[in-house]
Amino acid sequence: MHRPPVVAAFVLALIGLVAPRPAAAQSPPDSPPQGYTLGSGLRLGDSGMRLGGYITIDFENPSNERATLTFDDASLFVFGDIGPRLRFFMEAEETQFWQIDSAGRVEATNNSDLERLYVDYLHGDAFKVRAGKFLTPVGTWNEIHPDPLTWTVSRPVASYATFPAFTTGVQAFGTWATADRDVDYNVFVQHNASIDRSTGDRRTERMVGGRVRLRQGRVEVGVPAVRYTERDTGDVVTFSGADLVARTGRLELRGEATAGRVRSIDGDARAEYAAYLQGVVALTDRLFVVGRQERAHSRDELTYTATSAGLLFRPLPAMSFKLEFQGRSGRLLTTDAPKGNQLLASFGVLF
Repeated sequence: MHRPPVVAAFVLALIGLVAPRPAAAQSPPDSPPQGYTLGSGLRLGDSGMRLGGYITIDFENPSNERATLTFDDASLFVFGDIGPRLRFFMEAEETQFWQIDSAGRVEATNNSDLERLYVDYLHGDAFKVRAGKFLTPVGTWNEIHPDPLTWTVSRPVASYATFPAFTTGVQAFGTWATADRDVDYNVFVQHNASIDRSTGDRRTERMVGGRVRLRQGRVEVGVPAVRYTERDTGDVVTFSGADLVARTGRLELRGEATAGRVRSIDGDARAEYAAYLQGVVALTDRLFVVGRQERAHSRDELTYTATSAGLLFRPLPAMSFKLEFQGRSGRLLTTDAPKGNQLLASFGVLF
């Protein structure tokens, strides 16, 4: 059954009134500790570099397909300081490389890619420059998407389907701080081929965009604006949107929305949009309940809706066990079959 977003948020808010412990938003550490702790990466001698990564195992049981168990991600990070103002980051990943379905069929494939490779120049908090291949700064999910750090097994459509998730180019970014609020900004441009052209659902070699985010107290509001040309079709896409994160002691509300216009090389114009609203409540320090409503309308004039309800258990900050039921209807591409309901589970760990 699909609940309207406001109803889902209201139900979670009621749960939040009786939940005993706060919901803790998870993010990678800015300054890794000197020794090794799970999730912080292994120090590589005196080089200033660390070696880390994460692995994910997924179980999917769609109502109209066979159930599958998949080694979904094996990701390796190398990162660290290479001078007083320079920072390096590289992420190589092998995705969906081993799978077994409920009929006992085993499939092993090689799906390696280079997700990120960049160098940061750190002039100061207000001005930094990133050059290379990086995650496009749109919304809140795309830049922190490793499975052990997210709330659900599935990823909301609005966080990846309407824009290139990766940019190979240059980005200026920073934070202007005042007494009671911070303003983050990102301005990025791509005018070349990607370092790895195989990554992402949307791919481009021409893109310019930016995002402004206001942080005050426990509320964050961001607004992106992006224009890019689809590499394969030549379609020119212009979109904007908004993202929101609001936290209280026991509840987190998170949402993203994008809306844009797609102009083809023939001059036809179509609209597309996607949005989700998600609520998270901490039942204990380690156990969370999650609900999410999402809806998308694609450039193929198709509509997709999904309602997710799930549990997240974090025995350690860098480890997650998730269980999720997702009610789905519709589709985004004419080549796709209509989506049915599905049961999902995953295990992920940062190392």
